[in-house]
Amino acid sequence: MSRTVPGSGAQIIPIFNSISGVRDVYVVNGGSGYDPADPPRLRIENCGTPIRDAVLRAVIEGDGGVITAVEVLDPGEGYDPLRLIIEDDGSDGHADGQVYLKQDGGIDFIQITTPGDTYFDATARIEGGGGSGAELVPVTGLITGLAIEQQGRNYTEEDVNIIISGGGGQGATGVAEVSQFGQVSSITLTNEGEFFETPPLIQIIKGGGSGATAEAFIDLGKITNIDLLAGGGGYVAAPQIIFTRDTDLIRTARVRQSLNSSIFNLSGIVSDITSGQTTIPVETTAPYSGSGKILLGREIIRYTGKTAAGVDGATVDSFTGCDRGINFRFDQKVILDDLQDDPNTGLTSYTFNVTDKVRRVVENSNNRVAIVYDWDVEQKALYLTFQVDELAFIDGGRSNEKSQIIAFVAGTAGASGTGVEPHVLLEAEGVNIVVFTEPLGLILNRKFEDDDESYEDEQGITQYGDGIIDLVNTGTEFENQINLDGGIASSKYGIEETLGGTNTTLFQQGDQIYDANLNPLVATVLSAGALGDGDTHTSTAEIIVGTPTAGVAYVPPEEVEGLTSGLTATTVTRVDGPKEGQQTITVTSVESNDPTFYFSVGETLRGNSSGVQAPIVSVAYDTYVRNEDE
Repeated sequence: MSRTVPGSGAQIIPIFNSISGVRDVYVVNGGSGYDPADPPRLRIENCGTPIRDAVLRAVIEGDGGVITAVEVLDPGEGYDPLRLIIEDDGSDGHADGQVYLKQDGGIDFIQITTPGDTYFDATARIEGGGGSGAELVPVTGLITGLAIEQQGRNYTEEDVNIIISGGGGQGATGVAEVSQFGQVSSITLTNEGEFFETPPLIQIIKGGGSGATAEAFIDLGKITNIDLLAGGGGYVAAPQIIFTRDTDLIRTARVRQSLNSSIFNLSGIVSDITSGQTTIPVETTAPYSGSGKILLGREIIRYTGKTAAGVDGATVDSFTGCDRGINFRFDQKVILDDLQDDPNTGLTSYTFNVTDKVRRVVENSNNRVAIVYDWDVEQKALYLTFQVDELAFIDGGRSNEKSQIIAFVAGTAGASGTGVEPHVLLEAEGVNIVVFTEPLGLILNRKFEDDDESYEDEQGITQYGDGIIDLVNTGTEFENQINLDGGIASSKYGIEETLGGTNTTLFQQGDQIYDANLNPLVATVLSAGALGDGDTHTSTAEIIVGTPTAGVAYVPPEEVEGLTSGLTATTVTRVDGPKEGQQTITVTSVESNDPTFYFSVGETLRGNSSGVQAPIVSVAYDTYVRNEDE
């Protein structure tokens, strides 16, 4: 008869010694409600049949009955724990990683903790843990190099191909030329490559001839010259030139890649991401720090928190509190209409040049000057920056410059009229203005005027002021330019200006602008981003399904739907395999079904056009985010 003890929620992980006994126990979650007088029995399961069972004792402390530690009274012997084995006969044997499991016992991801050295033909496998069926493929080394040993003969120019695959470096390319006598006459270096440690060797194969050899010379990691040693003969077609390096030298030398590489955590986004979205749902956040930076496409995103599915009520792993596009140097991104698209190429006829000033069809004195930062003709995306006059730049809180906290001097001598103060002071009982003198001074019972702007509040009552001090610059070169920011966080460094509640700086949907053609075309803004927006990102996934229970094959592009999760996506490609009876489909634009964000292994995937229904075998989301160094 089983014995029921009080308490629940504890999670522990055993750490094994060299004879597969328990060396230590790590408490992941101490749970609650446990009784020191009636402690739970701790056993190691899913680790094979040991020669001798370990004896463990839970240490329970506090009023909440929390397991704070586990004492190993007898380590036991002969367990078969879950472990990652990475092997290569020529390696240093130091590569290792941490295996993370899903709730159903499948492998979620593997984080490489030690990359090791000189791994070229590595194999990897999962042993122990009571499971089976995992298949791993290590990713090692780099394809690099370029060199020529002999010229050979009977090559022809039309078929010459150069394949780079060694030499310790990367990126080098070259083109061989064949004479009328069927000999290799020269090899022209078209890309000198980089990171070469030793001169690579060159093999010249195929083409019907033989005997061509060449030699490469390097300097500062780049190929500087290729000497043709022998032209060979008998070539009737151009040979292939393969750049390699001596195998023995490779295995006795340290690998540049392992010395200079960084370890990145990768996790796929599980739904499309909009440009202003501040929560990024992904496959897993487990290997990432609690806050930091991630790279998604070309966009660097700073996040302040993360969630894990099933923890604190979260339904999906996600990065939260995201500050988008912190590496972007533009202020606004707008998408233009497709009225000028070429029907043959699909490309727009609109033209914009970097650093050009953008001309609006309807100009206003309150509009800020917009400058072209970049123009993406395929996406019809116009990236803009806005000119900010020197009056708008104050720090608003720089810690190491006391005088920059809220100080301003109206920018230039011509910022206000002769004998005119740049601001109007109003009487305000109990309100003082700080004067940055030594020591600090006060203008008592005074405040700056702020009533040039008006808006209606929620009750429909007209209110005045925008929280930014009014600048008196009538009749100066700065008239109608933006007011000082004053350190207001929502004002985005003084770029945005509003008039009557309307933003007069940023472009709005429906605005029209002239392009840079000699006879300017008028483009209409279809969508307009906000300050601080990032890029849009499309989620993609590779789904393997088993033998269909209905229908035969999915027909891209069609919508597919998980009948249990309710998620939908659009198929892009379909191929048979990898095993008999299976199909592999790639999908895009995965639509979540809140609170469900993941396709489930085992659920039926239905093609809404083809009618095919098949069980999902595996899902891999492959629009990746990766951790980014601070």
